[in-house]
Amino acid sequence: MNETQQARRTVVYVDDEELARKYFARSAGRDYEVLLADGADEAMSILRREGARVAVLVTDFRMPGRHGGDLLRQVSQEYPHIVRILVTAYAEKDALLDAVDCGEVFRILEKPLGVATVREVLASATTPPVSRPR
Repeated sequence: MNETQQARRTVVYVDDEELARKYFARSAGRDYEVLLADGADEAMSILRREGARVAVLVTDFRMPGRHGGDLLRQVSQEYPHIVRILVTAYAEKDALLDAVDCGEVFRILEKPLGVATVREVLASATTPPVSRPR
């Protein structure tokens, strides 16, 4: 395995919209291994198989069945090492604030997602925090 392959971090992107999944994979696929899920149940199935190597989970909020907030809570409990990012096209302020208040979200992104924004947020999510001397 070469250095570039070794350095690629794994990201799970969850969205019920196929075009959104394709667009995200295209935006991030150059720098990250992107695993795609069409809902919370498929995302959890992926995490059961790949959870140890997943660095970031990005999920849409509004999806049929379980919404992104439920998924974020479960991932927070079962896979606390995974950085969690919420994507929404809707201003569901109470639900979003609840997710942030519970410490389940690293960042909230609004749709439509721009390529530069996706790359910037993923870079920020996968960069270890700088320790400051005391």
